Amino acid sequence: MTQVRSLDLSLIRRARQIIAVSAAGFAIASAAFAQTPATTPSGPSDAATAAQSAFKRMDANKDGKLSKEEASRNPSVAAKFDAWDQDKDGSLSLDEFTAGYGAAAK
Repeated sequence: MTQVRSLDLSLIRRARQIIAVSAAGFAIASAAFAQTPATTPSGPSDAATAAQSAFKRMDANKDGKLSKEEASRNPSVAAKFDAWDQDKDGSLSLDEFTAGYGAAAK
């Protein structure tokens, strides 16, 4: 009888361990899933984000506009600089760059 009771307690302990390990694994997997960014279809916001990122990289002096010198570091932007410079002030604002970048991406 003692041996049967001991076996029952051993099974209960083992079952608790399995449940605890499974719960821990589920918690870790849930946390990893929660941190995975949701994928969204490409759209205008993606193009605008890409344009802003490119603009910030190219704006060497961080004055919020691209000069012809800064744009010359990227041949494709340099080639379109005059067309994108809507107000013809010799520099590209973020809005001008984003509009031109979006049109070029289409």
